[in-house]
Amino acid sequence: MTLHELERLSRELGGASSPLDDLLGIEYLEATTGRVVARMPVEGNTQVYGVLHGGASCALAEAAGSCAAAIHAGPGRTAVGIEINATHHRPAGSGHVTAVATVSHAGRTLVTCDVVITDEQDRRVCTARVTSMLRDRPRDPEPDVADEEPRIAPVVERLASRGAAEIAHPGGTLLAHLERVHALLAEWGARPALRLAGLCHAYYGTDGFATALGDPDHRDELTALIGEEAEGIVHFYAGCDRRFSHPGLADPAGPFRDRFTGAVLQPPLSLRRDFAELTAANELDVMRANPELHARYGAELLDLFTSWRALLSVPAWQAVRATLR
Repeated sequence: MTLHELERLSRELGGASSPLDDLLGIEYLEATTGRVVARMPVEGNTQVYGVLHGGASCALAEAAGSCAAAIHAGPGRTAVGIEINATHHRPAGSGHVTAVATVSHAGRTLVTCDVVITDEQDRRVCTARVTSMLRDRPRDPEPDVADEEPRIAPVVERLASRGAAEIAHPGGTLLAHLERVHALLAEWGARPALRLAGLCHAYYGTDGFATALGDPDHRDELTALIGEEAEGIVHFYAGCDRRFSHPGLADPAGPFRDRFTGAVLQPPLSLRRDFAELTAANELDVMRANPELHARYGAELLDLFTSWRALLSVPAWQAVRATLR
């Protein structure tokens, strides 16, 4: 049973199940990128003839399909069902029915899931198709700013103490670059953990910038300063073997190689989104700061970010087009 993505949704939304889920007795058994499994009791959800109500099947299908769409949407976005088509094949009179929602199309604004509902004898009860629209979740920036601002000054002091203010980098110094990346992520509406990761993204060095400010074997030092979530993004970003990992990043099953350990991973979609957003902020700042590098690498980066378009936020994609086209 794999429910890590459902646990993330629960943390973000203050609960992953809806009041209707609770009323119908819907229970989630599996929730991963591209696939959600949920079940529902027949008892209590029947029509006048004592068999499962077709509307209850539709509610189960939409619950599973919407959950799969919300997982694809990632942090800061939400999924809203806009269409459902269902065919009822046979009645179910007892026990539980199980819905398996599989993502058949996943874009930046729409996600479609094919949902198959079966009874306890594995006989097909209903086939449905659920389409959801993805939207940016309304956010209140005040708590984010209040949570982050007291932490920025000590972080900048640490970076400076490790020499970031003396290390040359396109546009001036490494510290100036890190601060601009942080500001750019804030401009795009990134959450505090991702902004802090942007401020420290070169702390362990990267595949494209070998100079490190800290030791990746002593991660607790940076974790104590910026928090576990932000440090995890920094370490993931620093560990990327770019030549191996970049081409398949937008594929939910695409391999990702950690250059520190050599391990080949399949990171969750949420971490792929964070990586893409941070990479865009980093590279766009370099392109803006150095016209020569822009002329040499701009077209290549545009191709890369176009392949990652489904991972990028709308503001990030707009900035990519404005900077690289």
